[in-house]
Amino acid sequence: MLNLFRTNTLSALIAFLVFSILIRLPGFIIDIPLYIQSPTPAAQFVLNWMHQYAPLGWQSALVAALLVILQAFFVNFISNSQQVIFKDSVLPGLFFVLLNSIYAPQQLLTPQLIANTFLILLVFRLCFLYESPNPIFPVIDAGILLGLGLLFDPDLILYLPFILLSIIYMTKFNVRYLLVAILSIGVPLYFLAAFLYVNGNISNLLEALYYTIDKSYFKSLGITLEKGYIWFVILPILTFSALQIQTNFFRNKVKTRRLQLMIIIMVPFGFLSLLAGDYGFELALPYLSIPLSFLMANYFVRTSWKWIKEISLFLILAVIVYYQYLMKN
Repeated sequence: MLNLFRTNTLSALIAFLVFSILIRLPGFIIDIPLYIQSPTPAAQFVLNWMHQYAPLGWQSALVAALLVILQAFFVNFISNSQQVIFKDSVLPGLFFVLLNSIYAPQQLLTPQLIANTFLILLVFRLCFLYESPNPIFPVIDAGILLGLGLLFDPDLILYLPFILLSIIYMTKFNVRYLLVAILSIGVPLYFLAAFLYVNGNISNLLEALYYTIDKSYFKSLGITLEKGYIWFVILPILTFSALQIQTNFFRNKVKTRRLQLMIIIMVPFGFLSLLAGDYGFELALPYLSIPLSFLMANYFVRTSWKWIKEISLFLILAVIVYYQYLMKN
């Protein structure tokens, strides 16, 4: 089965689309209760609009599925165009879809899923820091994209240190770059504040900012043993993939090495986002799925231990089927 996805050909893309459609089907055929109240005005607008014009569960599932697939295509584009892993394939996109379809609540549209679009674009812009003749432009773009993500989920503020570390590692220590990154985050917030002020709704933004400052970012993960079954399969895969990256690290080009380290640095920030979420760790998994999709693709793209990898993938899919159709939410 994995051989269908180990290339970047038309047939592999078709197989990827079929896989994505099948794994997103539960959102259309089962009732998934999900009630989210976001403190941010942008997320409130989108959720209210969806409730008014697309109040049915399958409509939310359709928008979420289209968004996840588009995000997966872009994650795959980043991997292949920037040579994050040693071979072009559709596996990064495939595992991105898989990681965003583990639990039933992930089948519906959430502010975190929308915000993840800007985080993916942010990672893409950071990839250009190393070879850019003028790194200030990718730095500005990264800051603005984080600011746009904050309009939908304030927990993305956790990724500010990730941007600063990436800038230092991908370029060199430059206080000007760090200040520009921090200041450019405020650009989307400024325009939103101006719009809300003109419309007499500035209090909504002030409440969101107060919520962001006052909330706790380090909660209990809240994962049960039942919901943790799948991670007993995924964590060993991630461990072996990290060891493979470490073993072959200095065989890669300098840019590839830096990109791989940037992806690994992103993992703990993704884990912190799971702790910060107010509506369960499942809804914050899109953030963690970005670096994990690269790591899992790096493991499965290799043809060694063929049958162990095939069995591992089927085990993951079997647990996902259990979570989506059989486990009580």
